[in-house]
Amino acid sequence: MKDISSKDMIDNLPLITRKDYTRKVCVGGLELSKDQPAVIAGPCTVESKTQIMEIAKNVKSSGAKMLRGGVFKPLTFPYGDPLMRPDSDSGITEWDRKKIPSKSELYNKAELRLGYLKEAGEKYGLPVVSEVLYADSVGIMSQYVDMFQLGYRHMFNMDLIEALSATQKPIMIKRHYGESIRSLLGVMEHFEARGKHNFICCERGVAASHTHNAESRAIIDIQAICALNEYAPSVLVFIDPSHATFKRGYVRAVSMAAIAAGADGLLIEVHPEPEKAWVDPLQALGIGDFDALMKDIARIEQALKRN
Repeated sequence: MKDISSKDMIDNLPLITRKDYTRKVCVGGLELSKDQPAVIAGPCTVESKTQIMEIAKNVKSSGAKMLRGGVFKPLTFPYGDPLMRPDSDSGITEWDRKKIPSKSELYNKAELRLGYLKEAGEKYGLPVVSEVLYADSVGIMSQYVDMFQLGYRHMFNMDLIEALSATQKPIMIKRHYGESIRSLLGVMEHFEARGKHNFICCERGVAASHTHNAESRAIIDIQAICALNEYAPSVLVFIDPSHATFKRGYVRAVSMAAIAAGADGLLIEVHPEPEKAWVDPLQALGIGDFDALMKDIARIEQALKRN
């Protein structure tokens, strides 16, 4: 991986590295700002209307500014797509875990849960964000979400870059754990060159050959906050401590470190019963833990203002 050179900033990254550019990102009725860190919270997967309503109500009362909810999921393995599970409100637990659904089946299931997400966001005054996987689903999702998440697996998906560049909705661009800051800036330059300016970026950890824990997914790159603020000062930098740590007990400490280091926001997974979450049950915070985290973050913000 190459360092970012002065030649890069002239020839390859002239738009994203502008120092005198003011970027405006409005998500629903919320304008994001470097002056006030924002927290996006919600479940890895929308499991039912009851679940997403309960989460939205509680994260709103704790101070979250946006609601996230996964619908389309980029699974590591082809089996067990959560979209094919029965709505958890139904009480049905049996389902065909080995069925590989067609795209049309996924779309039919997705619209119902996207509707739950939108309804919860509207009820509690929270703009909503969800990950997009397919370029031809952008039109469908635009009816339900206020911001698209371009997941780390699709960072350089040119079909999605083209489709999302044509939308009015803002985007959160996640860095792949094996890609450099230079590559992430290159993706942002692709959007800039296509006239798409209302986006933020999200650091979700980098791969390492070894860690303290063999099961750790990635290591959060706190230094990325500094680098992105240096090379792309107009872009808001969010951190995803949930997916990076893959461990509920680490989310609080990494979140506070990120805010102290200058992150503009956090993406936190929250679930009423974390151990029973359909996807990634090891990393989601419970309602009470999320509320405690928000109080900790408020204290850090206040301390930084005093300093």
